[in-house]
Amino acid sequence: MTEPGGCCRCCFSFILTSGFAALFLWLSLRTRKPKCSIEHFYIPALNQSLNSPLNSTVSFDLRLKNQNKDKSVFYDSLNLNLTLVGAAAGGSRRPLGNVTVPGFHQGRGKKAFRNETIETRGVDWKAVSRNGAAVFRLDLATAVRFKILFWNTKRENLRVGAEFKVNEQGATEYPGITLSSGVAVPDGSPVRVIWSFWVFVLWKLF
Repeated sequence: MTEPGGCCRCCFSFILTSGFAALFLWLSLRTRKPKCSIEHFYIPALNQSLNSPLNSTVSFDLRLKNQNKDKSVFYDSLNLNLTLVGAAAGGSRRPLGNVTVPGFHQGRGKKAFRNETIETRGVDWKAVSRNGAAVFRLDLATAVRFKILFWNTKRENLRVGAEFKVNEQGATEYPGITLSSGVAVPDGSPVRVIWSFWVFVLWKLF
């Protein structure tokens, strides 16, 4: 004969075990977006000590950090667009140029650096320098997939950017300018997986 309350204890143990399993599943599937930043940005045409306004090249160092210690990342091609903003652009936004970085695979918890250049088009750098510290914006657009154990997630769009000032030496005052924005949650997100799991548990109980 079944002991009184035995069924309740059994159900409670099952729910508790299921809860820990769901927590472990969530921790295993949770992903963090890569952290993107500009470590160095330089425009020779704005370096007043060089007096080379005809140099149309912009160079910068891009840093990408995989913040997941147990998941690697696959990047699609990275599209970077440079824009002049503020007073130097007449109070609006003026596209200056773009560059595409080939996609690559990044290991767990690893950092990647890409030294890139953009050839600007039709910019009067003398006029830009007359307006004092120039303000620029760099936007990055790509898609990423995460490798979790033996399978890959669906692609997530990654769109980030930042505005920053360039001084009389044609460089940013400080390194480590973070490109910020949000990453879209994929269809197979951990929240959806856990929700489906609990629906299954409740269906089994009742």
